[in-house]
Amino acid sequence: MIKIGTAQSTPGTIQTGHYEAFTHPTGQSEFLPVVIAQGRAEGPCMWLTAGIHGNEHAGPALIYELINQKLVDHLQGTIVALPLLSPAGIRTMKRIPYHDQTDPNRLWPDHSEEVDETGDKPPPSALEKTYARLFDQIAKTADYLIDYHNYSIGSLSFALQDPVFYNADEEAETNHARATKLADQQAQLLAAYGHTIVREYAAETYLKAKLHRSTSAAAMLLAGIPAFTAELGVGPVPDWNIVQAGAAGTRNVLRWAGMLRNSPEPITGIPVVNPGYPVRRMRTPRVPTGCAVLFRVAAGDKVQKGEILAELRDGWGRPIDPPAMHAEHDGFVIGRAHGIFFNPGEAILSMAIRDDSLLVLPYPEKQS
Repeated sequence: MIKIGTAQSTPGTIQTGHYEAFTHPTGQSEFLPVVIAQGRAEGPCMWLTAGIHGNEHAGPALIYELINQKLVDHLQGTIVALPLLSPAGIRTMKRIPYHDQTDPNRLWPDHSEEVDETGDKPPPSALEKTYARLFDQIAKTADYLIDYHNYSIGSLSFALQDPVFYNADEEAETNHARATKLADQQAQLLAAYGHTIVREYAAETYLKAKLHRSTSAAAMLLAGIPAFTAELGVGPVPDWNIVQAGAAGTRNVLRWAGMLRNSPEPITGIPVVNPGYPVRRMRTPRVPTGCAVLFRVAAGDKVQKGEILAELRDGWGRPIDPPAMHAEHDGFVIGRAHGIFFNPGEAILSMAIRDDSLLVLPYPEKQS
């Protein structure tokens, strides 16, 4: 039996309820909708989360499409789904909710225990406290977790592979072995999902951006739960082909986990890019001056270093110097930045570039 908020599992059924978050100053209660789907046979527990960014709607759509009685009739184990992790963001269609001016997907607990000796640091927000309580439930019940997001207009549907950090203390050898096992399990989850796989930003950038405090990274790094983030292409208006492919990939993960017994299904309706080498995401190239950009590549295109990616024009449409942007790395295009007008130093593409760095590595000293 699993109980999350007011939702309590019952074998062979789909149960719903709400998880109390906090009370607004005007007296209204904020809550997170909870769905618990449990098969009649015992098995693992898979958490599915979405909607932490209020302008990303493909994740909730995928969960609604995925969970039905037909799935439950064949399910071994339990699915716990929270499709709307940021209700205020959903109501306003904003990435960041109006009551907490921090990216909510950077508010999950991490391994550090920072002490504010000055007393100047504000206490955790109501939303951060909510996620801390919810994280305890994840740590107690989840065997696996998938967190669904959107990337950008016209981007690929892909899955992110995180670096796995460990503490290089007196138990470094044991910590490294545990981290290696976790990285292997995440790789197996990603392979089962069947979409394009892109590694996260380089380690220093990853930590600086607090991506280790995202939903899936916190599950991995703090609770030791194999997890990943699925990026489902466009934002507020979901691409139905991507939603269907994401649901198929999720069912394949359930099969990998032993929660469904039928054969894996093919991923159709979307491009799946495999360049034959590992890649990580990077925003590149960056324009040298303010200009208009006429793209010559699209999401999914493989490129080689030196290849023309876009032509550059001034406000009158005249070529500038330099007249074009070239690829700085081998890889492929994840998605284009929005619009055609860019300020100096802005990146025009999100690229997946070749990456041979380690996926299991110690925390930097200041992070350990």
